[in-house]
Amino acid sequence: MVADRQYFGLEPQALRAGAERTLARLSAQSPDTARIDVRTLSDDFQLDAAGGAVLLSAFLAGGMLHPDGAGAYLPTRHFRQCALASVVAPMSRDRAKSLIDRACQLAAQINKEWTRNPFTIKTVIVSGSYMSRRKELSELSLSLGLSRRQEARAAGATTSRNKDEAVRQIVEAVAALSSFITVRIVSERHAVPRPFSVVFQADDVAADSPAPAWERFIDWGASFTRRLASR
Repeated sequence: MVADRQYFGLEPQALRAGAERTLARLSAQSPDTARIDVRTLSDDFQLDAAGGAVLLSAFLAGGMLHPDGAGAYLPTRHFRQCALASVVAPMSRDRAKSLIDRACQLAAQINKEWTRNPFTIKTVIVSGSYMSRRKELSELSLSLGLSRRQEARAAGATTSRNKDEAVRQIVEAVAALSSFITVRIVSERHAVPRPFSVVFQADDVAADSPAPAWERFIDWGASFTRRLASR
C-alpha cells in the first residue's frame, strides 16, 4: 500500500491496523462466535456506527468480506492480505520514467522473442497520475494495445483459453516490473482515460490487425496493492 493514498476511505496504516485487530479478535474466538458485523467492524477500525456501515459496504463491494449466510460476514484472502501489507513511500517521477523505459524495452523484447505467444504489443500508453504535475506518484497506469502475430493469423483460430493465457502472460510480465504498475488491455486508444501519452508503438503497427473485441477492458491486478479498491 502506498503511504499517500487512501483505501476504502482509510489511510493505509489505519486499514492495516484495523484488519490486524479484526483477525486477532477472530482468532481468539471460537468458530461459532467469530463474526464480523457493523458493530465489530466499527470497533476494530475505530469508527462510529455510521462510519462502520459505510466501511462495510465498501469492503463488500471491494471483495474484502463475504456473507457467512447467517447475517454476518467473513474475511476474504484480500482482507487478510491487508493485515500483512507493507506501507511504502510514493514513487518518484524519475523512477516512473525509468519504469516506462523498461516497459518499452520489454514490449520490444516480447514482440521479437516471444514467438510462441500469438500476440505482440503494438502500443504502450501511459495515463493516470503520471500525466499530472505531481512529483510523487502512487501508481503508474499502463494500457497495452495488442495485435495477433502474422504467423498466428495464418495458423487460424486460437481457443479462448489459449488467448486468455497468452494475454495474461504479457500482462503479468509488464506488471512484474514494479508493484506500482497497473496494466490493462485496450482495443482502441479512445478507451484510455485522458490525458494519455503513447510511449511505445511497434514498427509494424500499420500492418497489424486490431485487437479482437474480447480483449476490451481486460484488467488483471498483478499485486496486492493494485487489487485494493481506492475510495
